[in-house]
Amino acid sequence: MFEAIHRAVSELSLGGAVILVSTALLLVLAIIYNDRLLFVSKSKDVPMVSGGLPLVGHLKWLLDLAARRVKFLDEMVEFQRTVGKGGRPFSISFPALGGKVTVINRPEYIKWCQKTNFPNYIKGDSFRESMGDVMGIHGIFVADGEPWKRQRKMASHIFSVGNFRTHVQSAIQKDLTTMKSLLNDVSQRGTQVNLADVFFRFTLSSFSQMAFSADIKCLPAEAAGLNEVVEFAAAFDYAQQVMENRFFELLGTFMERFNEKGRNMRKATDVLHSFCYKIIDLRLAARREGTVQGAVSSKGDKDLLALFMDMGLERDELLPVVLNFLIAGRDTTAQSLAWLFYEFALHPEWMEKCRQEAIDYLGKGDTARLMGYDDLSALTCMHACFYEAIRLHPAVPKNVKKVVKDDVIRPYAQGGDEKDSSLTSQPGDLPDIVVKKGESVAWSDYGMARMPEIWGEDCLVYNPERFIETRPDGTKTIKTYSQYKFHAFNAGPRLCLGQTLATYEGVAVMAVILSDYNVLFDHEALRRDPPTYADSLTHPLVNPYTVRFEKRE
Repeated sequence: MFEAIHRAVSELSLGGAVILVSTALLLVLAIIYNDRLLFVSKSKDVPMVSGGLPLVGHLKWLLDLAARRVKFLDEMVEFQRTVGKGGRPFSISFPALGGKVTVINRPEYIKWCQKTNFPNYIKGDSFRESMGDVMGIHGIFVADGEPWKRQRKMASHIFSVGNFRTHVQSAIQKDLTTMKSLLNDVSQRGTQVNLADVFFRFTLSSFSQMAFSADIKCLPAEAAGLNEVVEFAAAFDYAQQVMENRFFELLGTFMERFNEKGRNMRKATDVLHSFCYKIIDLRLAARREGTVQGAVSSKGDKDLLALFMDMGLERDELLPVVLNFLIAGRDTTAQSLAWLFYEFALHPEWMEKCRQEAIDYLGKGDTARLMGYDDLSALTCMHACFYEAIRLHPAVPKNVKKVVKDDVIRPYAQGGDEKDSSLTSQPGDLPDIVVKKGESVAWSDYGMARMPEIWGEDCLVYNPERFIETRPDGTKTIKTYSQYKFHAFNAGPRLCLGQTLATYEGVAVMAVILSDYNVLFDHEALRRDPPTYADSLTHPLVNPYTVRFEKRE
């Protein structure tokens, strides 16, 4: 009996000692990492956002964003202003994304990560874990390395100049004709329309035709058709909100197995995949029957789906191809147009300048012609207005990359090119940044657009003049900037393949609308409830505005 008591006391003492040592160790770690995540390093050249808690870093700040009704992008803009003064880098720490994230909102740093040492900065596992169930683990949005290179190389074929002048132009002009019919009916009936929804329908329809030769009938020729919900659009809008949140949640995908959000996400994913399989199955059936060869122009050029089929991809392998490119073709241009016309509501003088340019060059009424690809270079004002809207409201407002190996980001050790004269820093302005394997770097095009260090003191002002320059002969042309400064179309090897397509589509839609219609905004509603963005993977309006159209004499 006495031996048993002695043994129990000994074991209790041992357990108490373990608890005491563990508590002491935890206390020491909390003192060392008093404002950041466990084992996250600090740098004298890269300040850390204040308010971090011992061992868990800025996790509480992240969780509190929604409760405080603060937008993530706006909070990061404020951090840049107060912590990263003068446009310098700063860091934040939380359990996701490798623990430490260094924010590098400067063209010089982005160039290092996207060109100079491009292979060292990848999307990584966090993208595949957050987006893989929807977009596919080898989809172009989430892929790295060879899978990404293969898809990009194949997709580049449909964006050739020859294809633009034939198949791409034809697909867009077909939907421009449908849009003219829709606007005519809407104006006659005096119908109020959700302008963002109209743009989403246009871009989804036109891209489906040019990339997959599929008429999905989502753009109606009459106002009544706008009452029919486009299931694909609704499903993806929900899915991308969930995918965005997964980047910051500790147990997001695990908890989705049991909660309502997970059930809704699986339903949305089923809708997206079913939509894409319809396109794929129609083409596969046509090929089996010998009724389609994949030719989409008189030259025998092939659309995107035919190109990937010729690679030998099976039905399930084609799914992420179709879905990723549909979303790329739909969301970015439509959102940019929605933000553009909001800026027109605030700056009607620029809308009038664009209208006059469209009428002067393309005509109006029955004598007007639809804009062609080769007209783009002549429509400088419209082009500049579109780019300035994209600068302020980039369709992909933020990005994050995983560090593959330890590196030193050196902003002044990478050379330049003829366009890099637009970069404003001087050697010594920006420090080198030490990053470790497994950490992340991030930047925000939305934040960069609001930095006077990059765009000048008028950076918050919608001013298309910044994209217009005068040639020696007095004619106007589009001013070009380094792709690392005007970064709305990404940069380096990941420069957006669809930049010219998005610009052509955007300007062509502007021309159709402005040459023949007055856009009647509800200015009181805009003052009372101005559009704002959803914290999402892309940059949608969370409360889109409505307009009416009035036929011009």
